[in-house]
Amino acid sequence: MPGPVVAPRVPGRFWYVIAAVLFLSAVIAPAPIVLWNVFARSDDVLRLIAPEQKQFRLTRGSYTVFSDSRAVIDGEIVISQGSLSGLRLRVRSADGKEIPVEAVSVASRYNIGGQTGFAVLQFAIPESGDYVIVAEYREKSPNNRALLSIRKEFLGGLLGSILLTVFLSLAGAFLGVAIFLRTLWKRRKLIVGNI
Repeated sequence: MPGPVVAPRVPGRFWYVIAAVLFLSAVIAPAPIVLWNVFARSDDVLRLIAPEQKQFRLTRGSYTVFSDSRAVIDGEIVISQGSLSGLRLRVRSADGKEIPVEAVSVASRYNIGGQTGFAVLQFAIPESGDYVIVAEYREKSPNNRALLSIRKEFLGGLLGSILLTVFLSLAGAFLGVAIFLRTLWKRRKLIVGNI
């Protein structure tokens, strides 16, 4: 006597819904994620209005100093005046050790939320701690006022988040298409086999 006949399992139509949700999420989600990363980083900006000296708590890593044309600081609109010529930036650790500051190796600009700037200097912090940053002009003049923003790993962090978002988006889209095609193939195979 032959054993019981087991019907092959057919993926339900629910898998089409899962494939569609995965695909649409992979296509739609990247834009808000990248925008959130860009605007979330704007909150971590350290600001100086040269000539000025401030103490900041910095973590280990690379920092880029931007010359901003305008920004909003504590609810006040601040606009740079004069020239950057003769502007010096010094960074000292709490124990007085000078951190080398040099010209940027990669020219970059940004325009985020009504704030614009271009990269002018860079420095690297060897270990986390308190640091004093001094921005001053060689020759003091009431006509010179530079608005500086200091951003940690700005380009690398932004590029990394964009690449990660693109990778996850492509993976989600391919996975959605693969689930759809697998479901279609299995359902079709069973339907054709039953005819």
